Order: sequence, then C-alpha cells, then structure tokens
Amino acid sequence: MRCLSILLIFASFIVHAEAVVSDTLPVTLSAVPEWFVMDARVEPIDQGTVSAQTSGRVSAISVDVNDVVPSGHLLVEITNTSQTAGQDQAKAAVKAAEVRYNDAERQRLRLVDLVKKGSVSRREYDSAATEAQAAASVLKQARAELVQAGENLGFTRIVAPYAGVVSARHVSLGETVNPGQPLLSGYAFENMRVVASLPARYVAQLKETTPLQITFPDGQVITLPQHQLYQFADPTSHSFTLRANLPKQTTPIWRNGSWVKLAMPLDSKPKLLIPENAVLRQNELSAVYLAEKNGFVLRQVRLGRHYNGQIEILAGLNAGDVIAKDAYAVIAQQGGQYAP
Repeated sequence: MRCLSILLIFASFIVHAEAVVSDTLPVTLSAVPEWFVMDARVEPIDQGTVSAQTSGRVSAISVDVNDVVPSGHLLVEITNTSQTAGQDQAKAAVKAAEVRYNDAERQRLRLVDLVKKGSVSRREYDSAATEAQAAASVLKQARAELVQAGENLGFTRIVAPYAGVVSARHVSLGETVNPGQPLLSGYAFENMRVVASLPARYVAQLKETTPLQITFPDGQVITLPQHQLYQFADPTSHSFTLRANLPKQTTPIWRNGSWVKLAMPLDSKPKLLIPENAVLRQNELSAVYLAEKNGFVLRQVRLGRHYNGQIEILAGLNAGDVIAKDAYAVIAQQGGQYAP
C-alpha cells in the first residue's frame, strides 16, 4: 500500500517552480554503440603430447603437472643401455667399412697406372674398381646406421619442443615404455587465443576489420584487431566458431581454459540517456522530475542499461522533454519531501 501511495503522489502532485532548483536539461537522443557480448574460452594455439620413440625403462622425470618449462628443457629420461650398445656397434661397423674402402681404393688407384702401361689387363682394373664401389656402398650404409643409432640414443632423452606448461603426466618413474606410448602433455603459453560461438544472426555484421574487445575476470580489457570466423556452422548449435589470437606473452598470464567476455560492436542506435543523478529511486520504482509550464511533476520511468554515468530510459520520457538534473537536489530543496 505504501508503494501504491507513493506512485499516486508521483503521478499527480506538481511541485511549484519557485520552491525548487532551476537546473534542468533537455532529454535528447544519443548515438550509443551497441555490443554483442559472448562467453569465450582461452586456449593455446600449440598443444600436444610427447610420446616414447624407443623402448626402455623410465629412469628420470624432471617435471610434473603445472610446471613451466623453457624450450629444450629435459623432461624424461629412459634407460639407454641397448641404445648405447647399438651406437658402439655402429661405430665399429663404420671403422671396419672405412678400412675396407681405403684398401679397395688404394688397390684401384695402383692399377690405374699399370693399366696405362699395359702391365695388367683391363679386366683386373674393372674388378678392382667394382670392389672399391662396393666398399664405398658398405661405408655409406654403416654411416647411415651410425646416424640412426645416435638418433635412437637421443630418443632416450625427451626434451620440451617449446616453452610451455605441463598439463598431464602419463607415466611414472621406473615404468617400462614402448614406442608410441604417451609420456607428458602440455601446451605453449606464449601464443594463446580466445574461442567463442557467434550466432548466425550476427555473422553478416562481423567484418574482417571489425575490432573485438576482450574483458578478463580481473577487469583487464584488450582490443583485438584480427580474428578468424569459421566458414561452416556447428551442426548442433548452428553457430559459427569465432577465434581471435591474444598478444604474445612471455609468462603464463592468460591461463588455458579461463572464461572471458568477448564483445563484438554492432551498429549504433539512438537512445534516450540522462544522468543517473536525475533518477529518483524508491524501492522498485524509478522516476524523474519533469519540468512543465507551472513547475515540476514526478514522472515514472523504466530504466535500461548504464553508460558511463548515464542511464538509458526505455519508457516514460520523450526526446525534447526537460527534466531536473539532480532529483535529490529537488527533494533537499523541499525539506526532504517528495512533494511540498
């Protein structure tokens, strides 16, 4: 009943002009930029899982989940007994092949002059040349096997392919692993992006040059000039995936999986905006002091969104109306009463 009585007073009682302040302002339409705000998720551009490329037993794990590691940092070590033996065997094979090749090449070069002098037949020289070519092929194969043995030995030391954060560990110390078995998962924190779902009705308004605005949970706001919109819609939601790359970071500030607000600017629309001080609030009712010919009258209004100290009027006022700048100053002039 009290709210109803206040509402009746608002609608019917006129405050005399000589009893109130004279500061007024006209209500005008203002072009206010509209924004479509989406929920977006922060994710890394590069992420993956390192796997074992050789067999062995895990002898050391130098990182754990949530560790930040630089590029090239040692992650996991695997026992290398068989790999080291394979490399030693390959080195011995290379030395033996080099000795055979050097001997065969010397024999071929010795026969070159003898062939010219006619001391040996061409057939003997061709046989020596064939032997030298075979020895060269054996040496080439031995060197290739040495490279492969060295690579297999390198597979026992798994290093970080890029600076990143370890997100999962799939093995334990002492566990036997085989080629292809996952060891650790992680992502690169330097290059991150935000991903959101854009409804189909806004696709036509998104241009290549449209800047997007991101608001983080801590209040930080970043404008991103570039973005990527998928050319196909999700078959379930019928929305389009929208991605935008974040600036490169040297430390993991923007965290993988965080939710942010991604705002897309829309076409500006004219709105009725008045200062927040011009609005009189009583419980759930809102009103302004409307200036008329013989004084002020309280007019109930319906409020919209706030814009930097101003508030949108959805109903109750028209462009050209004149209102008091400060509704509470009017009340103070009346001794704290809504009406005299």
